[in-house]
Amino acid sequence: MSPVIPPLPLRRRKARRYPNPLGSAIFLISVFVLAAFWSGTGNGTWSVSFDGESVALVQEVEEVEAVLARIGAEYGQLSQAERARVKLVRVSRPGDAEYVSARELERRLVGAYGFLGDAVALSIDGQVKMYFKDRGEATAFLDKLKTSYMIESNCEAAIVETLELVQMTAPRAEVIDREGAWRLYKSRTKDDLEHEIKNGDTLWDIAVKYGLSVEQLLKANPGVKPDSVLALGSKLVISKQEPLLTVVTTAEITETRTIPFQVKVERDRKLPMGQRKVVEPGQPGREEVTFKVIRQNGRLVERERIAAVQVEPPKTQVEVRGAMLMVASRQGSGQLAWPVRGSISSGFGVRYGRMHTGIDITSSSGTPIAAAESGRVISAGWGGAYGRMVDIDHGGGVVTRYAHMSRIAVSVGQEVNRGELIGYVGSTGNSSGPHLHFEVIVNGSQLNPINYL
Repeated sequence: MSPVIPPLPLRRRKARRYPNPLGSAIFLISVFVLAAFWSGTGNGTWSVSFDGESVALVQEVEEVEAVLARIGAEYGQLSQAERARVKLVRVSRPGDAEYVSARELERRLVGAYGFLGDAVALSIDGQVKMYFKDRGEATAFLDKLKTSYMIESNCEAAIVETLELVQMTAPRAEVIDREGAWRLYKSRTKDDLEHEIKNGDTLWDIAVKYGLSVEQLLKANPGVKPDSVLALGSKLVISKQEPLLTVVTTAEITETRTIPFQVKVERDRKLPMGQRKVVEPGQPGREEVTFKVIRQNGRLVERERIAAVQVEPPKTQVEVRGAMLMVASRQGSGQLAWPVRGSISSGFGVRYGRMHTGIDITSSSGTPIAAAESGRVISAGWGGAYGRMVDIDHGGGVVTRYAHMSRIAVSVGQEVNRGELIGYVGSTGNSSGPHLHFEVIVNGSQLNPINYL
C-alpha cells in the first residue's frame, strides 16, 4: 500500500501596496526641518526675539552668544531667566529683510533689557566724556567745576575747551549725577606729584626723571614757559594725565602796599667818619596797587600790575653822616676797614722803577669786596689799566679806590655804608692774577693805605 503524500500548501500571491504620497512628503519635510534645527550653527537665517517679539535677523548663532556675553560683561552677568528672554528660531529669510551687525544687535538687546536710557552727553572738543541724566545735572557740574577754581573774589571763570550738551541714549550704568562727575574729574589728578626745584634743575632733566615729555610738563604747569628761569625752592606739578577740562579765571585784586622812604644824606666834616645823626626821621608811604591775576586750573599764569594810587606819600629821612677822616700815623689808626681778606702781595711805593700807588691784596676771584667806610660812589666802571674800578668819596677830601674787579655791584651816586658790598675780586685791566688793588687818596694825593687800616 503506497504511502499517502499530503498535498503541498498553495501560496497566495499578495497584492503590492504603494506608499501614500502625502505621508512620504510630510515625513521627508520633517526630517529636513529637524536636521536643520539640530545641525548646530551652520549658516542660515535666525530670528532673534526678546520676550516673544522679533528683534533682528542674524546668520550665525555664535553672533548672538557673543553679544550676550559682552552684555553680561558690561552690565553684570545675566541670569538664566534673563538669558531665556532671548530666543532663536530658524526661519527662511524674507526677501526684503536685512541681517544686522553684531554691534547693532547688541544695541537693540541692551535697549530691550532696559540698560539704555535717555541721557545728556557732555562732549568735550567733539568727544563724549560723560553722560548725565539731564541738562540740569550737567550744568550744575560745570558750575561747580568753575567755582572750585575761583580763588580770588569777584573773578570770572571760563572753560577753554569747546563744550556741547547732546541729548541721546546711553548705557544707564554710565549715567552719573553732578557728584559722580566731580569724583570722576578729581580722580584724574589724585596721583599728581610736586617737584621742588634744586640747583641745576632744568625742564628737560625733570621731564626725563619722571618719564614725561617737556610738553607734558609745561601743560601741567601753565605759568612756566620753555625759557623760564626755575627759581630755587619753587615747585612744579608732575602729572602724566592731561586735564579733562581747563578752567581759566581772571580777576582784578587791589592790595595796599608800603612805599619805602628815601634817605637824604648830608656830610658833616666836623663829625667823625662812621658816625650818623638822623635829623628828620623818614616815614613810609602807602599805595593801593591793582593787579590783573590770571590762573589756569588754580595755578598762577600771570600777575600784571595795571594801576596804582598813592594813598599817603612817603616822607624823606634826612641824615647827617660824619666826613672827618684824620690822617693816620705810620702805625695806622684803624680808621678804615679792610675791604677784603687776604695777604698783601705788593705794598705801596716804588716797584720795578715805577710808583705803585696802592697795595695789592691777594684773594681768589669772586671774593666779595666791601666799602672801607661809608660814602658816596663817584666812579664805577672801566678804568683803563685799573680794569673795573670803583671810587668812593668819604668827604673831607678822602677817596678810596678799588681796582681790577671782576664785577661791580654799585652805581655812581649811590650811598654806601661801611662794610657794604661794592663788587667782587677779579683780574681785569693790567693785572697778573686775581687780587684787589686798594688806594687811599687824600686831597688828590695817593697815600699809603696801610696807614689807614
